Amino acid sequence: MTTPLVVVGAEVEGRPGWSLRTEAGRIVAIGPDADIDRAGAEVLDAAGGAVLPGLHDHHLHLLALAARMASVDLDHAATPDEADAALAAAAAAAAAAAAAGAGASSSPGWVRAGGYDEHRHGPLDRARLDAVAPGARVRVQHRSGLSWVLSTPGLRAVGLDPEGLAGTDPTPGVERAADRAATGWLHRLDDWLGRRVGRIPPDLGPVGSRLAALGVTGVTDTTPVLDDAAVGVLREAVATGCLPQRVVLLGRADGRGLDPWARLGPVKLVADEHAGLDPDAMVEAIAAAHRQHRRVAVHCVTRAECVVTVSALLAAGALPGDRLEHASVLPPELDPALSAHRVVVVTQPAFVHERGDHYLAEVDPADRSALYRHASLRAAGVVVALGSDAPVASVDPWAALRAARDRRTRTGAPLGSAEAVAPVVALDGFLRDPLAPDGPIRRLEVGAPADLCVLGVPRREVDGGPTEGLVRATVIDGNIVHG
Repeated sequence: MTTPLVVVGAEVEGRPGWSLRTEAGRIVAIGPDADIDRAGAEVLDAAGGAVLPGLHDHHLHLLALAARMASVDLDHAATPDEADAALAAAAAAAAAAAAAGAGASSSPGWVRAGGYDEHRHGPLDRARLDAVAPGARVRVQHRSGLSWVLSTPGLRAVGLDPEGLAGTDPTPGVERAADRAATGWLHRLDDWLGRRVGRIPPDLGPVGSRLAALGVTGVTDTTPVLDDAAVGVLREAVATGCLPQRVVLLGRADGRGLDPWARLGPVKLVADEHAGLDPDAMVEAIAAAHRQHRRVAVHCVTRAECVVTVSALLAAGALPGDRLEHASVLPPELDPALSAHRVVVVTQPAFVHERGDHYLAEVDPADRSALYRHASLRAAGVVVALGSDAPVASVDPWAALRAARDRRTRTGAPLGSAEAVAPVVALDGFLRDPLAPDGPIRRLEVGAPADLCVLGVPRREVDGGPTEGLVRATVIDGNIVHG
């Protein structure tokens, strides 16, 4: 049984000098320091910092994040030269490990990288990879997660003909030049590629530790389809404590095999303008989910995808708690319907900072004011929950709060300044109930789960500079998992 825990010297719901006691994974008492019994309990001194309900990331991809954390992260490279240097160093290290007979932590014999951004790292193709890492099997994932670029040895390793002498490719999505030579790019072939690179299950331990250090006690994995093998990896990580966070999964048809380690969330649907939008099919898919007594969480990014999705929700009969995932270009004319039906917008403020320069260069000027709206949604009464979409963007919720406040790109350009929200206000987006985000913000109260984020400062000071260093300790189910 979990040892009781008492958090002392805390700011609780705005009241300084208070304590709370947890037993068996629940909060059992809250009050002034002198009134809370410490007998038999482990004591955690908050030193005046605020205690919050644990943060919940409402949109990420756990296995992809684990794989990204085990890869070369090009997001840290600011220039093409820095990206090349990172890949070259990784290739040299892989070659040295192979020579020493060491096993690889990711796909054996491969150099894997993520976070490639053409706007910061320059054009990339197999010729550049071959020059940077001669003879190495390299695969680099685009920042969107939708495409990969492979070196020449990498193409051969997955059974593709780099020079195009063998005729047609076994699958669409292999990009080739006019002379049939492969550029190295594979588009929307993530599953196909994964089956051919000999990957092993990623280690979720670093993910769990990183989330705990950020004060995150729960996550919603929004991967559209999670097969039995993927679910098995997640189940094992939770069972062993590598992933201490509470988990909600969208990519399963039902809840079989999830009890008690995970909960089943809404049905994940995808509106994809690239593949073609079918409003009637979307209406039926939403209605089918509702017949199963499940809400829907619809991936929609472009203006057309958002309009079709909201129209389909209204036609099918929107339910409170139905979700729009991203809603990157969301026309304000849709706000009254979203507010009236308590449809939740799950947005990612970090994209304003991390991709803002790309948006300023590529997005229609008429759509820029609608990019990742925040303040105007709240003003219109639309429920807003926050997620990271990691590994597509940073998993750090405090970075998201800074982006929500500053609304500036990496180069400092303003983007949608009118949509800025104070961090202490935006924080509510991480405090919504994972299964009922349309409901009240989670608060600290007797009987609530003992999932806590203990800050090093009072809550009002979050506006001054929200950083992960604010997190003094993280508690899940009454157990201190960080700090």
